[in-house]
Amino acid sequence: MPVINKNIQVVFGTGDILARIGCKSDSASGVIQFIENEPMPIGQSVEPSDDMMEIDDAPVTFIFNKIESLDAVISQLQKLKDIMGGDNKYEWTASGRIVEKNNS
Repeated sequence: MPVINKNIQVVFGTGDILARIGCKSDSASGVIQFIENEPMPIGQSVEPSDDMMEIDDAPVTFIFNKIESLDAVISQLQKLKDIMGGDNKYEWTASGRIVEKNNS
């Protein structure tokens, strides 16, 4: 697991982070890059640039070589969205883990 910089934090919530996606020409690998941008309404569409993306263009780049890796990240983000949205499907354990509630 090559995590190159051990503690990069990206703080979302003010509309100043732009997420750009790209892939190799054969679509075998994909990336999402996070770059700072002028603040704008969160979720506002931005016209795509014709500039070619390079892996080191952004301070934070996620590289996905397998679609299963992308699915794993999406799954965790969906769970976080549910938790932040007040979904009562999850709970904190005494050890600090987030787990699904046992509704039996």
